[in-house]
Amino acid sequence: MKNSAVRLTFLGGVNEVGGNKVLLEDFNYGVKIFLDFGINIKDFNKNFERYEEPSSVKDLIKLRLLPNAEHLSIENLYTNYEASKSQEYNDLETNVDGILITHPHRDHFYGLSFINRNIPVYTGVFTQKIISAYYNCSKVSISNNYGGLEWKLFRTGDVLNIKGLKIIPVHVDHSIPAAYGFVIKTSNGIVVYTGDFRMHGPLSAMTQDFLHEITNKGLDKIDVLICEGTHIHRGAIESENNVEKI
Repeated sequence: MKNSAVRLTFLGGVNEVGGNKVLLEDFNYGVKIFLDFGINIKDFNKNFERYEEPSSVKDLIKLRLLPNAEHLSIENLYTNYEASKSQEYNDLETNVDGILITHPHRDHFYGLSFINRNIPVYTGVFTQKIISAYYNCSKVSISNNYGGLEWKLFRTGDVLNIKGLKIIPVHVDHSIPAAYGFVIKTSNGIVVYTGDFRMHGPLSAMTQDFLHEITNKGLDKIDVLICEGTHIHRGAIESENNVEKI
C-alpha cells in the first residue's frame, strides 16, 4: 500500500500449504480483521498423533500453529472457556472486528475453535453449514469447538460493511463447495484475496465470475493481490468429468 494507513500481516500460509491467517488493519477506519484462520495440517500432524488433541491453545501458539496475540496489537483474541456444547460464553471485549472464512477446509478455519466468541465470523451460508456438520458429527473437543460463534452469513452479491471497510465476496470453484474470494475496499486502495480456487473443475465458470469481478467491472486498480499458489503450473490434471467416464 502507498502509506501505513493499511497494514497486512501474514501469520500463516506463506511458503507453506494451508494455515492461512492474514491480519488486515485499516487505521483510517479503525478496523482489524482476519482473512481465514486455519492451521498448517502437515505441521499439526508432525506434533500430534492421530486423534491426539492439544491440551490448550497455548500448545498451538508455542508450536506457531496459531498466532501469539501478545506480539500483535490484538486484545483477547482467544476464548477463556473450555469446549462444551452446553457452554455459555462470556468472553472479554476484543478489538478484532471479524474473521472472514473463504471455505470449509480445516487449513482455513481450524482456529475458530479457539477464538473469542465476541468476534463475528463472516462466511458463506453453505460454508457455515459444512463447518457445523463437522462440529455436530464429531465429539466436542478443544479442536472441535464451534459452539457459541457469532456467524455473519453472506452469498455472492452481498456487500459486507465493517466500520466502513467494504468487502465483496464472490464464489470460486474449489474441491469443496462454498468457496469464496474477497474484494476488499480499504481506505487506501483495493486488496483482493483469492482464497483457494481452481480452473479445471466442473464449476470453473464460478472462478471466471470472480475474475470478471476483479477485471471487468470498473474496479479501480488492484493495489494488493493475495493469491493461493499450491499448484501454479498445469501439471498432469485430469478433469472430474474425465474421471467419471473411466
